[in-house]
Amino acid sequence: MDSASAPLSQRVEGLNGLEAYKVTVVRLEKPLEEVELMYSGRLESYESVLPYLKDSINPEFTLLRTDSLFYPIPSEPDFESLVKSVVGSEFEAEIEIEGVPEGLVVAFGGEIDGNMLRIEGTKRLDIAVAPFKVIEEEPFRLFILSEEGINRAIELLEKAYWFYSSILGRRGEKFTVIETPENYGGQAGKGYALVAGSSLRAEIPANLYHELAHLWNPRITPEAHLSRFFDEAFANYLTALAVREIHGEKAFNRFIEGLRRNYETLIRRFPYAERLKPSEWGGLGLWELSYTKGALILHELHKRTGDDFYEILKRLVEAESVDFERFSRDSQRRGGD
Repeated sequence: MDSASAPLSQRVEGLNGLEAYKVTVVRLEKPLEEVELMYSGRLESYESVLPYLKDSINPEFTLLRTDSLFYPIPSEPDFESLVKSVVGSEFEAEIEIEGVPEGLVVAFGGEIDGNMLRIEGTKRLDIAVAPFKVIEEEPFRLFILSEEGINRAIELLEKAYWFYSSILGRRGEKFTVIETPENYGGQAGKGYALVAGSSLRAEIPANLYHELAHLWNPRITPEAHLSRFFDEAFANYLTALAVREIHGEKAFNRFIEGLRRNYETLIRRFPYAERLKPSEWGGLGLWELSYTKGALILHELHKRTGDDFYEILKRLVEAESVDFERFSRDSQRRGGD
């Protein structure tokens, strides 16, 4: 910390629940309405802890992302508390970027005006700097590292967007895609996504469909978010539906079978997980189940409720707040368990 507008203490600590991840913990001497912090430092790679987290400052590709905690987040030094803080509040951000070398472009999910970045109603920040080419094609904006195969990717992205819009209602905001090198991990923020180049140009770009599907995430309570059911399970099953709509029934069946195989792999590692409810996954650190078992639960619900399934989704997407009790109630009303 270089300076602060109020007395505080600081030290580097392991994040409780993820102790190998070291964070700078700042504690104010007393609660305040506002505080101004000036700080500087170097971000290290944490791929030994989080394999996809490869933040670095270099001329080829630089990524600042929420996971690297490059900006202050009000929270206890505890992984669960940190997640609740990130997902439980929205904020506005205005960021000034300086010192970008010539030939490099700043990619951001919000508004870009010269060296100023602005975003409203967001829960996370992601900023990339690289030799991007920018493509504007409403309602999309793409920051890409290579033009190879990009026209097909945009065509498939449009098909998925209009499919999701047809079943859940159109989203008005622009959707931004920021291409990353391999193994950086896909991420979705408000109206944007980080997507690896191979995923962007795949024969069936399921990861692209997945990140796009997050545009229709229900608004959920921080407690419900810990299990990642209402974002990752929903996004993965919407991905399966987009695969069926765009690539056919055989591709859909392969996708569903892939979910089953991945779920079986998880159960071999954690046999007790088979008996858990989705609401219990997060507290035990088994949120990975949302990508597999969670999506399979939605698939089963879809089979039981038929076309009413889409009405269940629309009600959840439009609700002010969603938790497992609300989801169970709506599902039972439409014929689910």
